[in-house]
Amino acid sequence: MPSDGSQNYKKLDIMRIFDVELNVLGHITVSKAINFDTDKELNLGNVFRSDISIKQNPHGIGVSSTVLTVDQDRAYQVALLFIGRMLDVLSIKTNIPLFVTNNEIRNITEKNSAKAVIGEEEFRQCFELSRNLNLQETTLLRALTWYRKGLYTEDAFDKFLAFWNSINVLASRYHTPNERTLLGIINQIWNCFETLWGEDIANWENINGDDRWINDNNEIRNNIAHGLIPVEVNYVEDVITRLANVQKVAYRF
Repeated sequence: MPSDGSQNYKKLDIMRIFDVELNVLGHITVSKAINFDTDKELNLGNVFRSDISIKQNPHGIGVSSTVLTVDQDRAYQVALLFIGRMLDVLSIKTNIPLFVTNNEIRNITEKNSAKAVIGEEEFRQCFELSRNLNLQETTLLRALTWYRKGLYTEDAFDKFLAFWNSINVLASRYHTPNERTLLGIINQIWNCFETLWGEDIANWENINGDDRWINDNNEIRNNIAHGLIPVEVNYVEDVITRLANVQKVAYRF
């Protein structure tokens, strides 16, 4: 084997353009086929102009994007990340569950479903904002990822965990450091809520003056995350009952 065999092998990893087609499931649609290009910059300085094609499908939209990489598997993973980040932004703008996959869509007819019509300009804005957040405010983008997961996941515990994590991620990064916030995430969330909505908890929308709201929900989050959920019907029902409220606060936050 030649001494430079490894180098010769690496030369076989030729960068080429792949066109990746993904399906986005959700109550959105487009009025006509959309085609444009946008910068893809998952890493600072590594810019590639990606061609985007968006069209209707029975359960949402189909999105094709070009990716520059070395093989099909990597092309799919990069496209999934690229489109997923755009959907993180679109989900918070529309508050609609959006799930991306490369699997074939089953032929199921949905009745009486209203779909939001998304235009080219809004898609462009979502791609651009997700790119900027990825480069400058990764914490905020991560919170949006958790929120979108909370929208589309069907498991009640996963949904609660995702919505609460979106709050946790933001509070841990954007709180104002002081003696109280040094004590942990509960005080960091309190600090952020006070900054946004004032010190009077009665004015915190959807929390209804409950001074145990943060503590109790954070405890539930920890129990779910660490597998400490009591096997009791009442506990499960309590989590399900809290879901809509936690989602509303996470969305506002």
